[in-house]
Amino acid sequence: MPEVADRSPAEGFERELDRVVDRLRGMLVSRLADPADRAFAASQALLALTAGNAGAHDLPRIADHAAGDQLAVIGHDFAAGQPSDEQYAAATALLADLRRSLP
Repeated sequence: MPEVADRSPAEGFERELDRVVDRLRGMLVSRLADPADRAFAASQALLALTAGNAGAHDLPRIADHAAGDQLAVIGHDFAAGQPSDEQYAAATALLADLRRSLP
């Protein structure tokens, strides 16, 4: 397995996205209220970083149990926009902060 430093910004982002989405999907629904709120805020921030999105789209707040799925979709949309290394770094930091805040 390559060292963390050997990963491209895109690979680092995908890894962090997978980690946080898996964590959200694995949480008990009874423990998801606060983490789902934080995941929604992260999804909104990631949407704001997505190419072609000038704030024209409002992200709906969906059920807590779908927070991981919503974040996954927004994350894949972000990556499909071919972000710069700097955008990847900002998005990866956002996801890492979210993951660290989860119980």
